[in-house]
Amino acid sequence: MNVSSNGRPRIVELIGPAGVGKSAVAAALARDPGVLCTSMWSVPRTELAWATVCTVPSSLDLMRRARAPLSREVRHMARLRALLNFLDRDDLSRYRLVVVDEGAVYTLAWLHVIGHEIFADARSAGWRRYVAGLWAATLDGVVRLDASDDILGRRIRGRAKAHVLSHAADADVGSFSARYRAAFDQVLTALQTYGTVATQDFRTDETSPERIAAQIRSILEVPAARELVHG
Repeated sequence: MNVSSNGRPRIVELIGPAGVGKSAVAAALARDPGVLCTSMWSVPRTELAWATVCTVPSSLDLMRRARAPLSREVRHMARLRALLNFLDRDDLSRYRLVVVDEGAVYTLAWLHVIGHEIFADARSAGWRRYVAGLWAATLDGVVRLDASDDILGRRIRGRAKAHVLSHAADADVGSFSARYRAAFDQVLTALQTYGTVATQDFRTDETSPERIAAQIRSILEVPAARELVHG
């Protein structure tokens, strides 16, 4: 697998609604020693501490506009900044590919669906544009996974780890997933404004994680690897 022209690994984020199988695809990709899988939840504490300081001005401004503490949202903002800093580290050059499971697209969608209403309206537009610009320059591609709502519901209910939808009816799973799909589309549209991020879609109810991982590797091994499929 070729690396980017500047010597850094290619960076790809996996996205999709809950239960779609992102972790399974990431695990299949991670069997290659040249692939690193990471997320906003696994950033080093030192990176997180510094990122928290760096996000203070934006956090205070958004809290002032929202007239609310935004505690959960601020933590997500800090983790997102920490992940961006982590992906810029020189020691990642030993990898050919970095796979992000729950990164920028996930976080911006979460803020829109779960977070305070300010993240879905004009009050946060400046911050969202700023973040989209940073991540458009960082991501080489986004792999969008999906499956039917009944499959998603079955997988969520079968998880050992509790989820907000663990006891939800299929209709509720479908409604929740639809909101996330719409939010993902909005975030991807914002990223595409900068013309540097490509997308590729896969169905996890039709293709195994191993096969999807193999196809992702195949796509990234072609000479024009940065051009996945322009959305």
